[in-house]
Parts: sequence; structure tokens; C-alpha cells
Amino acid sequence: MSFDRTLEAQMLYAGYDQRAILEDVTLGLRPGQITAIVGGNASGKSTLLRTLARILPTQSGTVLLDGKSLHQMRSRDVAQIMGLLPQSPIAPEGITVADLVGRGRHPHHGLFSRWGDDDERAVSEALKATGIEALAERELDTLSGGQRQRAWIAMALAQETELLLLDEPTTFLDVSHQVDVLDVLVDMNTSRGTTIVMVLHDLNLAARYADHLIAVADKGIYAEGAPADILTEALVRDVFGLECQIINDPVSNTPAMVPIGRHKVARRTNNAA
Repeated sequence: MSFDRTLEAQMLYAGYDQRAILEDVTLGLRPGQITAIVGGNASGKSTLLRTLARILPTQSGTVLLDGKSLHQMRSRDVAQIMGLLPQSPIAPEGITVADLVGRGRHPHHGLFSRWGDDDERAVSEALKATGIEALAERELDTLSGGQRQRAWIAMALAQETELLLLDEPTTFLDVSHQVDVLDVLVDMNTSRGTTIVMVLHDLNLAARYADHLIAVADKGIYAEGAPADILTEALVRDVFGLECQIINDPVSNTPAMVPIGRHKVARRTNNAA
């Protein structure tokens, strides 16, 4: 299965309280691929994702979904095509995992429609895909951070959208759970062809898991392309203000960034002298 929904920004200006965080951004997301948005703190990564998801209005410019202005489309129509997992989602107190995942089916229900076989199938498949079937009757707030994140992703899976946007889905997770969550997203992309766009802090995980990187800096797009094509020492220096070496990841055969701290730079200089 593959999808070909298009999401693009044209001459986009976005920010908060009349202050532009992004200026004149034009980009198109690649259908059927995993795209990771990376950049330094306060660079505009989440602002870009939130604007693409219609959470944040544009100051000027436009976001187009299948060639139509996203901000002029009906919310229900958008929700049937595009899912969003925000950075810190909030659920009602006492909600069970199964009930949370079931909420992903709401965009597919009209005013008088009832829960049906398709809903049961979607929820069951989402729980299975994220490996949390045994947790279905547990209350969300009794789970570990990694389990909760899997439950939220399961809700997004149950929504069965062709586009999925995630704002820092691995935040507050240990390395093991970060890898687990990203593996689930790759499974989703591979099995369903879902276009996935996510903001990630970890540059090496972004390079390993994404087909396409978008590096944000100075209120715009510094570079975009395949990790092997754009992840360079110059990019890391300009975007993150960090000296590094780029090596080959022996596991994934993708570029990996090795940071050089100040004490290592000083030691190198002293040894050379």
C-alpha cells in the first residue's frame, strides 16, 4: 500500500504575537517517506511542524494539502487525511489505553454513526502494531513513559491517516524506548506507506531513521535532502554551533555525527604544539 498525498508550504511566514520565527519558507514533503525536521533550540522546528499541522496560523504564505489551502479546509476532512501527535499530549484522567486508542476513530464518525467493525479492526491492529495489546485495559497514567508514548502512537495509527506529523515523539524517553518508538514508525511507513514527518532532537537517530532531513536555522531552511547528501561538519557547525566529525554508522550505513567538546579541542591543540 502506498499513498501520494502532498503537503507543501509556499512563501510561509509563521510565528507568535506578530514575531516571525520562520520567514519565506517554501518546501514540499515527500509522499511515502519519513522526513525528520532538525535544528538547534528555538530554531523554529516545532513552529514549522505546528504550522504544517494547522495548529498555528500562518502570518503570510500558505500551506497546501493536495493543492488546497489547508487552513480553509474543514477540520474533519483534514483529520481523515492527516494525524498529529503533539509534543505533550494530554488525556483525561483515568482513561484506559483502549479508550485512548479508540479516540483515533472520531474523525471517521458522523453525527449519527455508530462504532462498527472497521473501528474494532483499526483499534485492534493499532494495539498489535505498537505491542501494547496486553495493556489495553490499563489506565494511561499507570504506564511508563515509553508505554504511554506507544499508546499515543497507537491512537494515531487507529486514525488511519495517510499523513502523520509528530512533534518530538521521543522526548523524555530513554535510548531503548526512543529506538522502540522509531521502529514502530518505520513499520508503519513500510507496511502502509504512511508519510511521516517528525521533529527530532537526536541528529544521529534522525539520520538513521529518516529518508529526508530538513535542517532549520536562521528563520528558514538551511538545507534539505537525504542524510547522506546534506549531513556535513559544516551543517552541524552552522545549524547547531558544534564542532564535530561525520563518520559512517556501521549499523545503518548512514552518516553519524561525533561531537568534539571544548576539552578535546584544547587537548588536540596542545598535543599538536
